[in-house]
Amino acid sequence: GIVTGSRRGGLLASATKGASMVVLSAPPLIMSLVLLLLAARTGWLPAGGIPPATAGVGWAAGIAATLRYLALPALALGLPVAATIERLQSAAIRTALEHPSLAAARARGVPAQRIVWRHALRLSLGPVLAVYGIIIGSVLSGSFAVEVVLSWSGLGQLMYQALQARDLYLAAGCAAAGAVCLAAGIFVTDVAAAVLDPRIEAVS
Repeated sequence: GIVTGSRRGGLLASATKGASMVVLSAPPLIMSLVLLLLAARTGWLPAGGIPPATAGVGWAAGIAATLRYLALPALALGLPVAATIERLQSAAIRTALEHPSLAAARARGVPAQRIVWRHALRLSLGPVLAVYGIIIGSVLSGSFAVEVVLSWSGLGQLMYQALQARDLYLAAGCAAAGAVCLAAGIFVTDVAAAVLDPRIEAVS
């Protein structure tokens, strides 16, 4: 987002914009199927499932196996989120670069890279942080399709099984866990926004 927002042209910026648009237009189900097909054809990563038991092989081997199996579901959920943040960050950087203080810094001869990475980035993070709570909610809502396609046990699949079995207590527990994750994400976002802009704390 910083690259595409601060550079109006260039191969890297154009390629990043194109990739983000493609990824952003793909729902989690389609993204999971594409990654599953890629893993099955290339063999680079396990094609779904959970890591096998690693008893007796050492903690390092266990962590490595878990990360290999976790890569596909993490990518299926994370790539659309990354594309969303890229679009938001790009627009926020463009807006920040038009701020009068940065125009004055350019007039004083401050290098462009310093303006972008030190000043414009700080100004642009506020709007991006404001939507993090919504993004966390979208990740939780899209996890069910990813878990089903990639055979990964998670909160979405557990809640679906609870609803099938009409286990209201388990379903309520899953909903509460999702609410806690959402509240924690919003809290972290508010703290980060207050650190970036002390005026937010003063107003609140």
